[in-house]
Amino acid sequence: MKPDYQLLEKELLTQLAKEQIYTGEAHCLAYGTDASFYRLIPKIVLRLNNLDEVVFTIKTCRSLHIPCTFRVAGTSLSGQAVSDSVLITLSDDWRKHNILEGGFKITLQPGVIGADANKYLAPFGRKIGPDPASINTCKIGGIATK
Repeated sequence: MKPDYQLLEKELLTQLAKEQIYTGEAHCLAYGTDASFYRLIPKIVLRLNNLDEVVFTIKTCRSLHIPCTFRVAGTSLSGQAVSDSVLITLSDDWRKHNILEGGFKITLQPGVIGADANKYLAPFGRKIGPDPASINTCKIGGIATK
């Protein structure tokens, strides 16, 4: 690994558990693809649990001038979920939701699967939009950024 990424890993370990940082070839190769035909192999894959970890990671990458990319479910057909630098994924802790105003509004964390959001809203006769073909596997974090 290049020295700048070694320094990044050292800095990240001050706030993240070693189990959240993947640098092994197999993990990086597996996360280096999405539903598109593009393939980039990240140098580091991170699995983050909360907003503080996300903010810390982005600030650390920025201070070292190292690009980072978010990956949610990996259903992208356009390659925006792959990187040859730092790839940030979210743990399953990002799946909370809150229904407001009798189903007219809903707040969703980025890890909520699109079809699940529709299940939460079904009793109110509502659903989210857009409705991508991959609704059963894509997550709100990816739906909202398309």
